[in-house]
Amino acid sequence: MRQTWPTLTILAVALWLFSTTAGDQVFVSDMLGEAYDSQAEHFLRGDVNVDGEAIRHEAMIVHGKARMYFGPLPALLRIPLNFVYPAGRGRWSRISVFSAAMIALCAFAALIRDALAKSVVKPIARERFAIVCLVAFAFASPLLLLLGEASIYNEAAAWGLAGSIAALLFAFRCRERSGWHLTTNLVAFSISAGAALLARVSFGVPLLIVAVLLATRIRPPRRAWNLVALLLPMVAAAAFHMLLSYERFGSIVGVNYDYYINSTQREFARTQGMFRLTRVPYAFGDYFALRPPSLEAEPPFFHAERHAYGVTGTRRLTSVPTSEAYISIPWCSAWLVAGALAGSVMIFRKGYADSFERLVAAALVLECLAILAYFAIAQRYAADFYPLLVVGFIVFLRRGGIMVSKIHGIIVGLAAISICVNTLTTISWLAESDQNVPTQTRDAWHRLLGR
Repeated sequence: MRQTWPTLTILAVALWLFSTTAGDQVFVSDMLGEAYDSQAEHFLRGDVNVDGEAIRHEAMIVHGKARMYFGPLPALLRIPLNFVYPAGRGRWSRISVFSAAMIALCAFAALIRDALAKSVVKPIARERFAIVCLVAFAFASPLLLLLGEASIYNEAAAWGLAGSIAALLFAFRCRERSGWHLTTNLVAFSISAGAALLARVSFGVPLLIVAVLLATRIRPPRRAWNLVALLLPMVAAAAFHMLLSYERFGSIVGVNYDYYINSTQREFARTQGMFRLTRVPYAFGDYFALRPPSLEAEPPFFHAERHAYGVTGTRRLTSVPTSEAYISIPWCSAWLVAGALAGSVMIFRKGYADSFERLVAAALVLECLAILAYFAIAQRYAADFYPLLVVGFIVFLRRGGIMVSKIHGIIVGLAAISICVNTLTTISWLAESDQNVPTQTRDAWHRLLGR
């Protein structure tokens, strides 16, 4: 599609200005961003510890040593960055999340392009619809929050989302490629899935299932070579993750909250469990609530705030009684939800989606269930729902036929609403409510809003 690269370039500039607060704040010490640099330095020394002053209130204390439970990918990326520019140590977070966001956006653009390639929608309308989808993915998805608040928490989520969307792109392409094109797409899928796993395990585990699905579909010739291309990077990433987890906490599973410095979270996880299926309906009601954000008379006109959640009688369902999901997914991404719902109908209807699409969607449902069963609710965790929503949306575009041309105008209208509501509500969150935003960034937002 001719308009893809100009649109991506314009979006890159806009997102860069948003992330760096009009370009003035590139090298900033975001919340606990230095922890990844410290972890990288300890990796080079051959140990898995991290400096206590770098990880502070998120430390895991194991045998008297501070360790971190966050995925190692951002730390691994810090190694060449600090080698090239040592003065940037502890201040790479915004460049990191911007890079992840652009990978996610480019992968989504390619998914849209491939899905619309054989669409019955007229070429001009197809171009315009693709542009709207790209702008909406940038400004009407959790990507905007991950860019605007580049703390240690959001950096991991940004890379997990980027790796997941990229892996889905190459997974879909693998079904339509042969020869060396198939091999290169298998390698790209494996690297992307491994990156997602090393960024945040919740994004990576479903992609292991997708890898198995791809492996069962590889046929001669070059079957052995393609299996190696598919499995080697991902197996290496999974092995590194398990080895690192064992060295950190004595378990290949991952984090162990018995070592957490936060006593409230530690005791809640110990007594109530990190994951409980009883939380699923309550969390679903929170992430997918139809309630709109609160309105206010002054810019940005929508007010983002925490709200009460997780108390039934005297028993708490979450480790804290409030939810940080300041905007529900239907308001944040109504355009994507509408397309995904239409796609889900096709996934379940015979004669529309194929078995591969159904099984990929099923694998991603497991990721969503894990987030719904988790013992905390936050806007950044909403990003874990988006791989599934993207798959549903792509299935709709690929399989919808004439329906796509009939309702694409509705999706465009919903995209306009979502862009407005999500952008303004996210600005409100960054300027007023997010405790992880650096003071200079919050002050810059206040000046921009005339406060």
